[in-house]
Amino acid sequence: MKSYPITGREILNSILNSYSQVFFSTSKLLAGLLVLISFFDYGAGIGGLVAILVANLLAWSLGYNRYFLVSGIYGFNALLVGLGIGLFYQPSPELFLLVGVAAVTCFFLTVVFQGVLGKYGLPFLSVPFLLTVWIVALSRGDLSALHLSERGIFTYNELYALGGRTFVSLYDFLETSISSSFLKIYFHSLGAVFFQTHLLAGIIIAAGLLIYSRITFVLSFLGYTVAWLFYRITGIEFNSLGYTFIGFNYIFTAIALGGYYLVPGRVSFAWIVLLLPAVVLITTATQQFFILFKISPYSLPFNMVVLMFLYALKLREQRPRKLVETPVQLGNPEKNLYLYAGNLKRFPAAYPVSASLPFYGEWTINQGHNGEHTHKGAWRHAWDFVITDRTGSQYKGSGDFAEDYYCFGKAVLSPFDGVVADVVNNIHDNRISDNNTVNNWGNTVIIKHNDYLYAKLSHLKYHSVEVKPGDVVKKGHLLGRCGNSGRSPYPHLHFQFQVTPFIGSATLDYPFGHYLLKDENGFTLKNFDFPQNNQEVVNPVKNESLVEALHFIPGQKIDVSLQVESEKKYWKNKEGRFHWVVETDVYNHTFIRSEEDGSVAYLYNNGDLHYFTNFTGKKNSALYWFFISMFKIPLGFQPNSKIDDSLPVNLMFGGLQKILQDFVAPVYLFLKAGYRLTMKEAGDILSAGDIEMNATIQQKVAGREIRKIESEIRILPGSEIHINISFNDVKISLKCQNQPE
Repeated sequence: MKSYPITGREILNSILNSYSQVFFSTSKLLAGLLVLISFFDYGAGIGGLVAILVANLLAWSLGYNRYFLVSGIYGFNALLVGLGIGLFYQPSPELFLLVGVAAVTCFFLTVVFQGVLGKYGLPFLSVPFLLTVWIVALSRGDLSALHLSERGIFTYNELYALGGRTFVSLYDFLETSISSSFLKIYFHSLGAVFFQTHLLAGIIIAAGLLIYSRITFVLSFLGYTVAWLFYRITGIEFNSLGYTFIGFNYIFTAIALGGYYLVPGRVSFAWIVLLLPAVVLITTATQQFFILFKISPYSLPFNMVVLMFLYALKLREQRPRKLVETPVQLGNPEKNLYLYAGNLKRFPAAYPVSASLPFYGEWTINQGHNGEHTHKGAWRHAWDFVITDRTGSQYKGSGDFAEDYYCFGKAVLSPFDGVVADVVNNIHDNRISDNNTVNNWGNTVIIKHNDYLYAKLSHLKYHSVEVKPGDVVKKGHLLGRCGNSGRSPYPHLHFQFQVTPFIGSATLDYPFGHYLLKDENGFTLKNFDFPQNNQEVVNPVKNESLVEALHFIPGQKIDVSLQVESEKKYWKNKEGRFHWVVETDVYNHTFIRSEEDGSVAYLYNNGDLHYFTNFTGKKNSALYWFFISMFKIPLGFQPNSKIDDSLPVNLMFGGLQKILQDFVAPVYLFLKAGYRLTMKEAGDILSAGDIEMNATIQQKVAGREIRKIESEIRILPGSEIHINISFNDVKISLKCQNQPE
């Protein structure tokens, strides 16, 4: 693989992200504030910076993952080590030599724990920092060339050296204005994260957290408050947290579990309240143990509780929807929550497999779940499918023969990829109104997807089954023909999901992944839903033009032109030509990147639907308008069908509205951006003719519409895409065409 030299921008990002990663972030603003704070003590500041440079240089020179390097993953533990050593010793060449050696040690510990804990899907947190700083602390008796620092004792002298009398006056004002010991210790605990012992550092960090993430700020205060209450109730001395480096354990535990590694919500917040007392007990216990070695436990309690809790969650047999590990980490609790809320219906965690309807064309459910005839008890989660005409009749003519029924002999398909587990193919079809109660299920095929998910298709036509046990089948593979065998008084297809491979097994309450529901106005696409009795459903048929146009391949290049009609100069300045490229990241996620402005749109294609999943960059860029217009497109075209979805709140709102929403987002979402795609025209369902669609986006505040965006989408042969977007007095025209190879 060809390697490319690291750029200056990547070096700068790797340094800044090493600072912000301490708070599970890649915010440049937060990083800048943390850099400033680290240099409140120049020895600590220089030590931290040296440690980052050493660790990142090692990562780059030894060929470690570039993404992790630039993200600060290899640098933030070394930063903490450098800050701690730089604070406790007087600056000298010997000190910075020690910092360099410690940074090397910390880097390799980082790599080791990344590998060891990563196998279990666990983060390494600050474990490398802990081990490294303990090694240095236990060696201090032999480090005779280094001299302990006396900084932190004469706070006002140090503040004067940093900023003169103004800086001292500001600090004095803060000390006198904040009389509450509760608040003072909170700020001291925040400052202790960067080994700072005075109030101002904590205030600046709190302000940085508030600007970066309202949820993170709330969690920091919640974690501290719960710990403070437990200290007070149990009589544990709390004031020590104001001058020792352990108070942040409660803050970090709350941030990590309340909103970073878990999707923030009422349940994750409740677990913070339950877990923090345990963190307090571990903190007090480890303090008593480590005092024997004259060292601090530092962040050990935080690491222990977070790792134990995350590991325990991974051992669950069922994953509740209200305590969910963050599926895609965006480095910001609000973004994690908004993305999860939008994708909950798209990709339900409880239903990892998207099963299709097992037939072509329009079929009707004449007995659904908890049916009035046979779908009862252990077999209540099943469907019976038939074909009806416009009058609702299942047959033509007299209906006295099986061949009169529209569904008789029609193809029955595999609902998902799997292996044929069992087959019955020798049961004769019944005469109309007769039942075979000896061979209840008649001719049957059972498909195994995994050890806990099977599909059973029954009452098939005599000798129509095309597969045998052990055959590997793909979704849509022909299994047999609809018949009238077994306990079946008239031709129909019985379908059920189950957890075992046996004929006669109890049913499993599992949905179909994507299907079209017929209604008065056409069709509505349903995602991971359960067809109801008397509903008409359709399996979408793929359209070649859509499949080709939405098949984004890594390395693909797209030429884009954007034109704007508006009287406002702001919008006219957005015009131009752009070049997009399709790429994949380290996690094998596919995305489109704009080479001009760096905007990125992440996408997902499951073979049935094209989704855009996330966007980063400028919200008024050409790629942004493409993202919201093409947010969700089926690969099958059905005229007069519609698709409903919702766009992430953080991508559609800003300003005060977004800030207020952030504060209450774990409890209530009052901002919503609805998305509806309507299929309009196509030359032929299987043709390569033009396809026309309309996308409507409604932005609502507490249910009241504040803006509507209309997008007219036209896909031409050759994967050329035209989009006309209109809102207020602005009209935007996008043209996208693949570059010729």
